[in-house]
Amino acid sequence: MNKLAFDKWSASLSLVLMLLMASVTRSNAQQSLEWGIKAGGNLMRISGRSFDGKKYPGFSAGVWGKLNFTSKWSLQPEIVWNQTIAKTSDEFNSIYGGVSQQLVNLNYAAIPIFVSFKPSPWLSILVGPQYSYLVTQTTDLLQNPQDHGKKAFNHNDFSIVWGGQLNFNKVIFGLRYSANLNNISFRPTDLWRQYGFQAYIGYQLGDFKLRKK
Repeated sequence: MNKLAFDKWSASLSLVLMLLMASVTRSNAQQSLEWGIKAGGNLMRISGRSFDGKKYPGFSAGVWGKLNFTSKWSLQPEIVWNQTIAKTSDEFNSIYGGVSQQLVNLNYAAIPIFVSFKPSPWLSILVGPQYSYLVTQTTDLLQNPQDHGKKAFNHNDFSIVWGGQLNFNKVIFGLRYSANLNNISFRPTDLWRQYGFQAYIGYQLGDFKLRKK
């Protein structure tokens, strides 16, 4: 991860915490902790001259928590399993001595941390940073003798994520956009980044009151 990407990710996290602290210091409202499960799909693409640039569907599932500081402001951390599917382009072999026209499967354990603003009871707006660790990836993409045996993708992914969520009692529906900030290529000189959407449905399993008015 380069310094510029780290600075962007750090600035995003600082902004999230500043907004949250500002809302908390102005509030005397009841606080509560919610938690639940979610599942859905990703539609991601990997940019770079060695990929075809198309979006492919993948799977997403995980758990979420929501610390409500006011009726409008919350902190929403999650633990999510995200799948990214991509395809190498015709140039992949000529650039890396690797496998062209190959589907690539990347599986991440992700931790997004959102500030959630609820302008109405049925709508939430979320924004925040996300760290993802690449657990498994398609191997043997690199056939060049000097790179053979190497894994093509960096394990660390730092992203900024934003979107909207519809709240219907205990059921939620959401749509988000994720933009990767750092280079996920095995070569620092070759820029690979992933972008795309996530749609999901979730269910609230619990709601615990923390403080009375």
